[in-house]
Amino acid sequence: MFASLGRFKIIPVLKTREISSDDALRVCEALQTAGLPVLEVNFRRHSDSLAIRAITREFPDFLVGVGGILNRDQLLRAADCKAKFAVAPGFNLETVQVANKKKIPFAPGAATPGDIENILLNGIVDFQFFPAEALGGVEYLKAILEPFEHLPIDVFPKGGIKLEQLSSYLELPQITAVNLDCILLPEYLANRQWEKITEAAKHALHLVLK
Repeated sequence: MFASLGRFKIIPVLKTREISSDDALRVCEALQTAGLPVLEVNFRRHSDSLAIRAITREFPDFLVGVGGILNRDQLLRAADCKAKFAVAPGFNLETVQVANKKKIPFAPGAATPGDIENILLNGIVDFQFFPAEALGGVEYLKAILEPFEHLPIDVFPKGGIKLEQLSSYLELPQITAVNLDCILLPEYLANRQWEKITEAAKHALHLVLK
């Protein structure tokens, strides 16, 4: 599953206090129109579960996943909603073990070389580098990945990354895709400006492909 995300190099992140299932479907339509059928939904409320169920029902091929997983129960609920993948801000051994046992595509969060070691020792090679820019951005990520450069790992940076920084992250061979929260801006969602989302997604894809 995580290899599939690498086809697009970008994962739009939906960060909102609450979204209706209808609006979530419109977001997916806007992204699909742009040629970017990928979405990470912050998984915090019952409405998020309903939105993910609606997306997987109406757009079965859409790569919708969940972010912000903090424990095993959240992970299992996300899997029950048919989310295609899940990511976490940090490392939780119990959650990782459940993901391994249930074969749920799961990328825990890593901020240090020690985090990466723990993730690898527990049989996972995909992880989220979070919070990317606050930690030091590309240069810090490059430094902590150096001891692991001989290993087949897939990294998903997330947190404060701007469009103009995309290319520098994607130059690192371990980066599979970059999680961006600057495509689904709060004002676009609040005002239901679906065409703005399509434009932003097309612009981001253009930067990746140029």
